[in-house]
Amino acid sequence: MGWEVQVAMASRRENARPADTAKWLIVILLSVIATCLLIEVGFGTSAARADVMAEGADHVIAVAGKVGSDSYGLYLLDLKNRTITVYQYVSGKRTLRLMAGRNISFDVQLDEYNTEPPPSEIKKLVQQHKRLGDG
Repeated sequence: MGWEVQVAMASRRENARPADTAKWLIVILLSVIATCLLIEVGFGTSAARADVMAEGADHVIAVAGKVGSDSYGLYLLDLKNRTITVYQYVSGKRTLRLMAGRNISFDVQLDEYNTEPPPSEIKKLVQQHKRLGDG
């Protein structure tokens, strides 16, 4: 491939990126808004608020939710020990089954991992937005 073709292809990719970035930004913002609304309304967290605030458990967040296409479970986030565990409710046996658990100490230290757009692009968008607002 000649360098003219490569430059043209790179130019097309750069032209498409702002539109893709804007779409992802909208998706992220809508997700944040939806999460805030669910927390405010209390959807899916009433059990967590009622039972988790027992003495000594104020650092644990429990949320009931779907863990499969037709099964429900419980997500526990232990803020003190920095762990997350997921349990599935087995209705036939009326028990909870441990599905997964992990320490998230290192996970929460990542600036980015497998995400689009990267935080550096969001930073540039915010800086551009601030400059446009100043004018």
